[in-house]
Amino acid sequence: MNENQSDGQEKGGNQQLTPHTAASRAGETLDEITSTLRDFFNRVPETVNKAVERAMNVRDTTVLIRLSENSSDSIDTLVSAGIFKGRADAAAFLIDEGIKAQAAMFQRIQDKLGEIEKLRDELRHSVTS
Repeated sequence: MNENQSDGQEKGGNQQLTPHTAASRAGETLDEITSTLRDFFNRVPETVNKAVERAMNVRDTTVLIRLSENSSDSIDTLVSAGIFKGRADAAAFLIDEGIKAQAAMFQRIQDKLGEIEKLRDELRHSVTS
């Protein structure tokens, strides 16, 4: 065989893998997959934290409220623990979580408000007719 023929056979698709070569390639592939998964799982907490932070920073309404001493202490505990940067962040989180926890109540209120608006429309139409 000449030099060009041997290169073609080594690079061609007819090349047989020895068990050692196949195991080596499988090991490299497994290492690559392991490395990729490790990188992914290392980034997950960072990604989640960034998502929470972005969600917490999407606020366009300021509300001045008075709190009981117990509520104020609870907010301060969250800040002292380093869970939130400040009292406003902790309070906004607790309000959002309270609204989520009471979703059924808010839905009932929305339904009743819809009924009230419908009755008001009927009254307006009866007066103008």
